[in-house]
Amino acid sequence: MPGRAERIQHAGLIEGARAFVLVTVAMSIAWGRDVDALSGLFGLAALWVATGWLLRTQAPLHALCAAEALAVGVLAGAFYDTTPALLAGLAVPPFVHGLLRGLVGVAESLVLQLTSVALVMFLVGSTPDSSQVIDVFLFMVTGLGLGLIAGFFVSTADRDDPSAAYREARSLITELNDLAGKLEGGLDPTSMGGEILEAVSSELPVEVVVLHVRRDGALLPLVTRSSQEGLQGEESDALAQAVWEDGHPRVLGHDFGFPVSHEQSPIAVVTGRLAPEGSPDGAETVERLRALADLLAPAALRLDTAQLFAAFRDAAMSDERRRLAREMHDGVAQDIASMGYVVDALVSTASSPEQQNALFQLRGMITGVVAEVRRSVMTLRTQAGSSESLGAGIATLARHLSDVSGTPIEVTVDERTSRLRHEVEAELLRIAQEAMNNAVKHSRASRIDVHCRVQAPSAQIVVSDNGQGLQGGRRDSHGLSIMKERAALIGGVLDVRSSPSRGTVVSVQVGAPLDRPGSRKTTAYDRNVKAS
Repeated sequence: MPGRAERIQHAGLIEGARAFVLVTVAMSIAWGRDVDALSGLFGLAALWVATGWLLRTQAPLHALCAAEALAVGVLAGAFYDTTPALLAGLAVPPFVHGLLRGLVGVAESLVLQLTSVALVMFLVGSTPDSSQVIDVFLFMVTGLGLGLIAGFFVSTADRDDPSAAYREARSLITELNDLAGKLEGGLDPTSMGGEILEAVSSELPVEVVVLHVRRDGALLPLVTRSSQEGLQGEESDALAQAVWEDGHPRVLGHDFGFPVSHEQSPIAVVTGRLAPEGSPDGAETVERLRALADLLAPAALRLDTAQLFAAFRDAAMSDERRRLAREMHDGVAQDIASMGYVVDALVSTASSPEQQNALFQLRGMITGVVAEVRRSVMTLRTQAGSSESLGAGIATLARHLSDVSGTPIEVTVDERTSRLRHEVEAELLRIAQEAMNNAVKHSRASRIDVHCRVQAPSAQIVVSDNGQGLQGGRRDSHGLSIMKERAALIGGVLDVRSSPSRGTVVSVQVGAPLDRPGSRKTTAYDRNVKAS
């Protein structure tokens, strides 16, 4: 369905067609000097002025087209005895709706017009003669032909116009921005998931409750609320998957799970563990879960909308990062490298040792800039995606950063099979990347260690070095501020500790504190990645 931009784009053609028909009908009335027919002409003109104005607003297009077709049919049927020329108006709605809604709009307008004309004739009580039936038929066929031409014109123009998709995207994004101001709860999936868990906690005595959403083909924990250590991650994931597959609430001892749906479509799954005092009765608890799922249906719609917006935002950011990486690699990096070759040629023609030393210094600076650009390109290209986990993304960054800088970086990864949400992984990856970059560029460290532990929905990343610690100029740097902002966006906590003798330790924690390393045997893998 076209947005406001597409409606305005065709407004001139639509208004021209309507004006042509009005002038034609007016000339017919003037030729016949039929004053009584002027009311029908004024009615048709008023109708088209009103629909023309509504077409430029955000009025629902389907309802607007249906109302126009019905109204034109009523006017044509009411005045077919006194003003046969008014039947020409029947040709306009199929043409207009073909421009706006394609072949579906043409078919709907023809059906609605024919129905309204026949109904008005029946209510008036007069039977049309053969010539009048032929007139109605001819104008309806004319409308069909014009509608098919309009639909073909629009489809061909969109196919040949490379900017058509951008116009449509611009229109939709504009509408989204207009609607965003009307959304009381905003478009943050985490806060909306928290509201769902608060509703569950108010209805059920729970120790822990987890909301799972589907992202990148897998169910991932979005929000967790617990009073103490309760349902473990692996058990919660398995229960959530079972509930998602069959769509029915489940109660297994004190553990429970139920789907959160909107219009029979699953949006999320809530799992949890009942408190010991809430002695579970299987059948009774299942009924309470069904009633709670019905109560949460409006919240499910809000959550689904927020997730769609988050996915769109992430895709746009990912595309922009890749575009910038290509431009930097193919443009800036190549130009700077070419400058280095020019300096190399000048070194051989230096007229004095001082000039030669200055050129060597310039060549070193250019080499450093090229290395920094290449590091930035790798930063933009690397991201935690559906196929590469957070730990693998950090290891990739560390390997390339070590290759460029020459500083050994060792990455230790401890991850379970369950994944964090995509946006959480992306922010954690950027925090680890910034911490490693700072250590390479400023700490003068001979070794950097990175520890990544993930037990969804919790995670911890620690980046430490044996360098000289934070300097006075770095304490207020933008890098630390950006890392803190990124951590806050995902509900995490960033901690920075530094001393001249022990180096710097940057850690970020998301979710509840993790188990001690090695205290559980359910890890997917536990590995060291040498990036030296």
